[in-house]
Amino acid sequence: MSQLLELIKSLFQVLLDFDSFVLVPLFLLIMALVMGAKFSKALRAALTVGVGFVGVSTLTNLFFTVLAPVAESMVERWDLSLNVIDVGWGPFMSAIWALPISLLMLPLFVILNIILLLVKYTDTLDIDLWNYALCFYAGMFTYVATDHNMFLAILAFSVCVCIILKLADLIAPRTEDFFGLPGISFPQLVSISFMPIGWVLAKGMDKVPVLKNLDGDSESLRKRFGILGEPIFMGFVIGLVISLLAGQNLGGSLGVGMTMAGVMVLLPRMVSVLVEGLSPLSEVIRTRFEKWMPGRKIRIGLDTAVIIGNPATLAASIMLVPVSLILAAVLPYNRVIPFADLASIAFAICLITPFVKGNVIKLFIIGVFLIAFVMLPISTLVSPEITAVVQEANMFSLPDGFGTASMVTSFVDGSNPISFIVYKIFSLFG
Repeated sequence: MSQLLELIKSLFQVLLDFDSFVLVPLFLLIMALVMGAKFSKALRAALTVGVGFVGVSTLTNLFFTVLAPVAESMVERWDLSLNVIDVGWGPFMSAIWALPISLLMLPLFVILNIILLLVKYTDTLDIDLWNYALCFYAGMFTYVATDHNMFLAILAFSVCVCIILKLADLIAPRTEDFFGLPGISFPQLVSISFMPIGWVLAKGMDKVPVLKNLDGDSESLRKRFGILGEPIFMGFVIGLVISLLAGQNLGGSLGVGMTMAGVMVLLPRMVSVLVEGLSPLSEVIRTRFEKWMPGRKIRIGLDTAVIIGNPATLAASIMLVPVSLILAAVLPYNRVIPFADLASIAFAICLITPFVKGNVIKLFIIGVFLIAFVMLPISTLVSPEITAVVQEANMFSLPDGFGTASMVTSFVDGSNPISFIVYKIFSLFG
């Protein structure tokens, strides 16, 4: 039995070791061929999707790589003395995969997604394995809090799956139209968890005359400020300013500014390449499913990495980095030093962007609210559970310079409200 579990674990690990620009095109190619697409057309489209993902992945990694040292410099320069350090999603996710229960969750997600499609609960067919893996959070929190109750952990995981698929369906018409991605939805737990709060705040802002009339979308900024309102200039200025705030020299700050400008311009173009290949493949898959399920509009579920390149999302997320550290220092209920996840703030706000119609100012205001009243408090509250998970997997370690911290957390991924609420409910029964 143990050998079988080890084999299953190895198989899933092989799949997860594939980059998204390999795994997603491969799944799409196989599905398109099964659905009757011509091999040559399907292969070309899949390769085009892969090329688009390579561009998106390269630029996203560049964004994170350049922004992370800036955030680290800010933390060190401002000397935040708090006892919970944000180690990001990486160590936490690795720790989750090291625990045996994770082997049950991945196949369960696939089976559950298909069942929910058949019973007409959802119209989303999620093909991104990392979307599945993010749903482990609620399951693992419950697993630790209930003294390793596997049944409750799997139940919590399954509830999260049901919630994100339904939310992805509900907002799909808006995301399809805003991002120009027909037939695509985004059941990504972290991004979709913050969306309902952002939607409520966006609606509330539309009721306030001063806020309602704020013109902060790309087109309005371009008309009002000319080149100063274009994404390329915004990226450069924001990158330059936060680098200077972090104490970097002028040369380094100019380099960060140029990198941010490049990402702001190039990411949307790479998404266009991805969509060029994605459209024919998703159309073949959706058409076949719709023949099997008449009257349905089936969508392909993808990771929100595809859409974080929106200029408003990137601009707001960069501005929120210093704000996160300021709020962490002054809020009395906070114990978290935001660190590794600071570069991932874009994932928390990217699905809110359509609901503010790309308005950078409104998105920034909503981001400040989320950090102050959702992300910092929840990442503080779940730090014992995250610390327990990484300790159980023998992966507890602190970044250099943070020896005074006693616990770890994940500032963005670990603070998603859906996982937190589901886990808190199920932990009552443990």
